[in-house]
Amino acid sequence: MLKLFGVLDLLAAVFLVLAQWDFGLSIATFLAGYLILKALIFITNWSSWIDLLAGVYLILVVQDVHSAFSLIFTIWLLQKGFFSLIV
Repeated sequence: MLKLFGVLDLLAAVFLVLAQWDFGLSIATFLAGYLILKALIFITNWSSWIDLLAGVYLILVVQDVHSAFSLIFTIWLLQKGFFSLIV
């Protein structure tokens, strides 16, 4: 299950970048929902709060509202997905 979360986090990072140029918006919306749902399930963990923010931000990016936080959340999701896959 941890590997699946890792792959989905990596996909969320990729689609966070792609959504800024209007590619894969429906997939990005699905992945935003995944991030928010996963964050709410594991809400007692501090990293889930960042996942929650990343999911909400991904929805904003789909709505064409984005800023420098894109880089921060992309790096967060990439490193989280990477470490989930190697652990």
